[in-house]
Amino acid sequence: MKFQHLLPVIVSIAVLPRAASFSPPTNTANRKRSASCSLSTQPLASSTESVPILTARQPLPSFVEDANESFSILSWNILLPNSQDNWWCHKQYSSNVDMDKRQWKHRHSLIKDRLLQSAADIICIQEADGDTFAQDFAFMKEAGYDHVLHKKFRFRCATFFKDHKFVLDQASHKDRTLVTALRCKSTDSVLHIVNCHLSGGTAPERRLRQVHDGLNQVRKYISACEIDLTKQMKGNRPSKKLVEKAQSRLHNFRNGGILVVGDFNSDGNTAVRKLLVEGCVDKEWREPQYPSLPLTSTRREHSFGSFTDAAELAYGVNVCDGDYGDANSMTFGTRPATYVVPNLASLLLLPVAEQKGPPRTQFGQQIARGVAATLNLNDWCAQELDLAFDQVDKDGNGVIDGEEISALLEDVYVSTYGQQIQQERNNFFRGFGKSSEELTKDQFISRLMVLQQDNEGERKAFGLAMGFNLRKLSDLEMGELFDKIDLDGNGFLDEDEYQELLKTAYLSIYGEEIDMKRNEFFTSFQNNAGNELTKEQFTERLLALHQELEGGRKGSELAEVKTDADVQKMIERFTPLLRNAIDEVFRKFSANGVTMTQEEVNQFLRKTNDVLGRGGMFRSTSAIFERKVLDGIPAELSLDDLYGVFARELAEGKWWQVVYDLDVCGCSIRSQHLVEKSNQRDQFYQGWLDYIYFNKITCKGVQEALTEIERQNIYNDGNALPNEWHPSDHLPVAAIFSWNQPSAAPLPLL
Repeated sequence: MKFQHLLPVIVSIAVLPRAASFSPPTNTANRKRSASCSLSTQPLASSTESVPILTARQPLPSFVEDANESFSILSWNILLPNSQDNWWCHKQYSSNVDMDKRQWKHRHSLIKDRLLQSAADIICIQEADGDTFAQDFAFMKEAGYDHVLHKKFRFRCATFFKDHKFVLDQASHKDRTLVTALRCKSTDSVLHIVNCHLSGGTAPERRLRQVHDGLNQVRKYISACEIDLTKQMKGNRPSKKLVEKAQSRLHNFRNGGILVVGDFNSDGNTAVRKLLVEGCVDKEWREPQYPSLPLTSTRREHSFGSFTDAAELAYGVNVCDGDYGDANSMTFGTRPATYVVPNLASLLLLPVAEQKGPPRTQFGQQIARGVAATLNLNDWCAQELDLAFDQVDKDGNGVIDGEEISALLEDVYVSTYGQQIQQERNNFFRGFGKSSEELTKDQFISRLMVLQQDNEGERKAFGLAMGFNLRKLSDLEMGELFDKIDLDGNGFLDEDEYQELLKTAYLSIYGEEIDMKRNEFFTSFQNNAGNELTKEQFTERLLALHQELEGGRKGSELAEVKTDADVQKMIERFTPLLRNAIDEVFRKFSANGVTMTQEEVNQFLRKTNDVLGRGGMFRSTSAIFERKVLDGIPAELSLDDLYGVFARELAEGKWWQVVYDLDVCGCSIRSQHLVEKSNQRDQFYQGWLDYIYFNKITCKGVQEALTEIERQNIYNDGNALPNEWHPSDHLPVAAIFSWNQPSAAPLPLL
């Protein structure tokens, strides 16, 4: 390792204000450390001595003495290229940035310079554009890089690697992760890379599943090597050479380093962090930001041991519930944010008010609708709720017990999947001639044997086995099953009898879900002996279910908008500044001051989007006009309608677009805000969203993302990202690793 480029331990610079945050996904200024993270605030022993912080903007190979023993990696969300599509990227820039600096020609040159300047052995990109990828990154091929591009999604991951150092062995295109296995040409070592661009917004359960699936794919790579070795060893005439080759391959895959890198779209004490650091997430665990949201119905775990966050190791601090170091400035020694943008949320939305009324359930729209349908709840009025209670209270004792809730949920699941059951019943009886409404015992057993062998029938076969205690699906067991479900004993199985069979199978398949949802009915009433609900408590649960149907779920700052009710809740959070700005836009484009015609809306859309036919606002206004035409009312946009259009944009996190659209219409909400705000700490939202987690390799250094001049340009001069010298809202993260595994892995910051 060469140390001439290392930053000095003490840097004499001006104290830069650390930005407070009021924007989703987290509020860095107001976060408090939870009890579960109390240990995580302790720095790792000698972390800054063993893992140096490397100077920004220096070629990564310049820090390495033996290229065969080490490798470097850089990960960066580049912000989707706007060469042909993605016309809206320019809206993410502050108004003081010249328009030509926002266009792809300039952005492309900055991306090219940064990537080639790093000279990293491996470069992981997020938000590549599949349609223009070849021309966007042709310079990487010229510089000696091979690559894998994710086959799906608009925002794609791409993993580049120097072709003289690595060769691609495996690649899998998963949900928002690109999983590759690279083989080092000089050492034959294997490196597994999970390149992530995880789901954003209020989706912690999806982020957990995406990373778990990525790690599971690594396990599958290793399992395939195990299967190949077994095949070679058990062949009729095993080849010693092939067996040794398979053994070597398995050894390299089992002991290969693992990197999980990219844009995690979240920070703090997340399920993704817990899975990586602790190795598992139990179904009872909740993220502090989403305390009522179940993350997984079963335990999620992996077998690779504890992963370490490279930046956490280098800076001695992590991002677990707001632990960003002791300093209040972004100086040397403070873990740098990877996402620094204008703090727009406080301009646009008031904080989430404490939720009133019954808490939301987490049944999901499909099952919530099934409960409503089963209990004939249409208006959710007192009379309907009383009848629903009487319908569920089978024994008429005035309380609802667990068995009665289970019976309700069983009816709901059968009702919800009823059409599927009906279709499968018809398929089961098809193929036995005209008298296909009844099956003999032999025909029934024949159908079950086909079901057992049919891949599409695996779940039904499992449900039958569970529901009727079938162990082997032998002729004897299936014959006994026929006798059990032949209720009238006539030696034939008719459609009604088979429908009961399918109900049993489906209830077995969904038995765990039914139990979980039954328990949720009693979650807040554990003080009641015997898990019983009074009429008032049962009614409260049904009203909570109504909330589930009315709208999306909430996080500490974000609100998921699914319905018109959600839109109204978002509008209620509009700041006076935002409401006044929308009012002014409405007055500018409305001739009569009461409504906007189609042509007036088109003028607004041309002003904000240059042309018609693109963007979320175009889609929202078009949907409003179409709905009004169908309802036979004038196709005009009211002020409340315009509020709703802006609310849906905010719900998708398009703060920057809303501010830009208002600004370009002459309603400079940002300038009004600056007059009212004098605290410089409020001007940025910072996120710690981009990571390099590693396992089975040793971190030798972590590179700073910003030079001192760049840092001051952001935090002193107020030039948030993206800007004229940085083409993305994210900063790259980079590190150097050696192939040698540490003799004793450092304790993780839990």
